[in-house]
Amino acid sequence: MRNVNHFIFSRLFPGITVLLFLLTGSSHAQDGGAGRIIKTGTITVARETLPLTVTLSGQAVAEKNAAIRPLVGGVITDILYEAGRKVDKGAPLFQIEKESYIATLDVAKAALESAKAAVPSASENLKRYEKLSGTGVSKSEVDTARTQLQQAQAAVRSAEADLKTAEINLRRTTITSPIAGIAATADISVGDLVTAGQSDTLTTVMQLDPILVDLAETSSRLLDVRKRVDAGDINQGDSIHAVLILENGDEYKGEGVILSIGNKVSTSTGTLTVRVRFKNPDHLILPGMFLRAKLTLGTLDGFLIPQLAAEPQADSTIGVWTLNKDSKAKQIFLVPEGSTDTSWIIPHGLEDGTVILVDNTDNLRDGASVEPVPVEIDENGVIHDIVNNSSAGKEIK
Repeated sequence: MRNVNHFIFSRLFPGITVLLFLLTGSSHAQDGGAGRIIKTGTITVARETLPLTVTLSGQAVAEKNAAIRPLVGGVITDILYEAGRKVDKGAPLFQIEKESYIATLDVAKAALESAKAAVPSASENLKRYEKLSGTGVSKSEVDTARTQLQQAQAAVRSAEADLKTAEINLRRTTITSPIAGIAATADISVGDLVTAGQSDTLTTVMQLDPILVDLAETSSRLLDVRKRVDAGDINQGDSIHAVLILENGDEYKGEGVILSIGNKVSTSTGTLTVRVRFKNPDHLILPGMFLRAKLTLGTLDGFLIPQLAAEPQADSTIGVWTLNKDSKAKQIFLVPEGSTDTSWIIPHGLEDGTVILVDNTDNLRDGASVEPVPVEIDENGVIHDIVNNSSAGKEIK
């Protein structure tokens, strides 16, 4: 009866029968996989001193950004610079009509001369009254003469101040750049009327060399790094090195200097700002660019595990296949403390001489027999067979 039922089931559902056979056969093959020898590339790891590097994202900002506004009012008679070109500190940018300011200066000069002319007469008058004091000249008349001299001297000082103000205002009719940098396109035209202290800018001048990059770093990671530095796990040097990665993925030629680490954490992102200065002689980095930077925080002792040989886990560990003395595979789980471009940095959980299986790991099970093939991995993450000196063609992604 059982054979009859099996015959009827197989005739009615032939596809299911084949699928069940394949699944059953696959299960038997896996169960017997321990007896099958799997050929796998291997590397041997050793503890070494490694740089601890973190990658942060950020945005470029100008170190100096001057908004140009007039300090005196008048009509713009000339634009004295070419937009997009470098201007030096003190370079003229705009010219305001200055005839009225020249006239004001002439009036101030005349007022000063008039004030100075009154001083000798008042001085002589005081001397004469002082000599005649008590012999026909009263004390109050002497005091009055002294007051008149002081007023004449004060009038001179006031006229000198007016003259200096007139000279300053005349100089301000030529609007100059307060910094060296690149001047933007003018926001006004010849013939426009401007006023002193207006809110609208005439143009802006930005210093592009050097340039700043503001990076965002989580406060939790900074606390973790400080804790590990205090514990001696991280050897921190005299300075933190920074390498910039441009928007197109190219590495910027030039190392940055960290200026400051912010003292306020954003309540929305939980990050604080790390400000880095880079030399920018070719103006390759422009304000507003979104960039990434690799910061080398220090060094630590650990092992490099190729990323292609590790399987990231949900709990932030990585699964790695190792080879024991009996040429059997064993999977272990490690906690990385950072990474390079192609490898994880593992400070604990391994010993010198541990053999790591780097490819064909999808077919491995604990206790599987392995035929080790020594390989090496180049800086691009490509596996090379050491014996045959050939590339396996597998790259780290």
